[in-house]
Amino acid sequence: MGGRERSAFARYALGAYVLLILYASLYPFDDWRWQGLSPLAFVAAPLPRYLTFSDLWLNVVGYLPLGWLLAARRRGVRAWLAATIGCATLSFAMEAVQTFLPARVSSNVDWAMNTLGGALGAALAVWLVPRLRISAALRALRQRWFDADASFGLMLLAAWPAALLWPTPAPFATGQIGAPLAQALIRGDAGGWPAWIEALLQPQPLGEQLQTQIGAAMLLAVICGAAALQRPGAPRLRLGAALLLVGAAAASASSWLGFGAAHALDWLTPAALRALALGAGVGLPLTRLPRRGCAALALGALLLALWQLDRVGLDPYYAQSVLAWRDGLFVQMFELPRWIDWLWPYAFAVLLVQRLRVPADARDNAG
Repeated sequence: MGGRERSAFARYALGAYVLLILYASLYPFDDWRWQGLSPLAFVAAPLPRYLTFSDLWLNVVGYLPLGWLLAARRRGVRAWLAATIGCATLSFAMEAVQTFLPARVSSNVDWAMNTLGGALGAALAVWLVPRLRISAALRALRQRWFDADASFGLMLLAAWPAALLWPTPAPFATGQIGAPLAQALIRGDAGGWPAWIEALLQPQPLGEQLQTQIGAAMLLAVICGAAALQRPGAPRLRLGAALLLVGAAAASASSWLGFGAAHALDWLTPAALRALALGAGVGLPLTRLPRRGCAALALGALLLALWQLDRVGLDPYYAQSVLAWRDGLFVQMFELPRWIDWLWPYAFAVLLVQRLRVPADARDNAG
């Protein structure tokens, strides 16, 4: 396994993060036009009249992981310099392309802060982390606990908290795409559908019992899906419990970012508490099943949760929560968490299908 698998994980993470930067830099992707300015004009432009601390630190923090990923597992000044130049080049290209987007403003300050963030991230990867021996310890745990081909799955598990940052209609219920589409179809062609189709598309009420079922099924899918990635002998119960804690922390972070620190635990409704209890009480013991059994169980729970989620309507209180969240601190992420929320469970379903197709002994031999 060794270096090939670690390199695969790094490539997945680097590719995904570059796509995130492209999205955040070029949003909203419309009204492209020539505005009479050179794409390079921002380089010599005067400094903006108004600079906020949040703009500065977000530009630094946004490129810090990119510098880290570009310099990962390399040593020396050359590695740091190459990663820094890579970050500076990507940021320069994004600022130049923004010249053609009237909704965006190209800025030499953004370019400088992005470059600084990339340089700091590369410095951490090249000099600090190797001294702390964190990377070696994490690699050892990775090899001992997880299958050789688990890189894509680990990346998805790492992205799960980001998916939960977008407000969910039910506890931990990411991926609600069908319900909004169905309601849009009904509104867009009122009276044009056969009665039985309109009845099928009509949303069902989202009561507390259904919220509990959806939330528990989602947690079961995540816990058992993670177990399907693990080798025999891995601490599946502890890792599953850790995932539950991470999910709860992400839900609290979503409430905090949208409504303030005083509302960080508002998501912890009776339905959410029951979903956590069911997810832990049912999901954790089932992690002891064989890995293909865990994958099958996780896929069934995930599909059930998505089916139930797409049968319910868009609650007006949930819509208000989304609007309030969009006006909160994380508005500068350009609704990126919404896309992660929509796509994450379907990418996880693809992973689970893949785990079912590969026998466990083949994965063991690959390691």
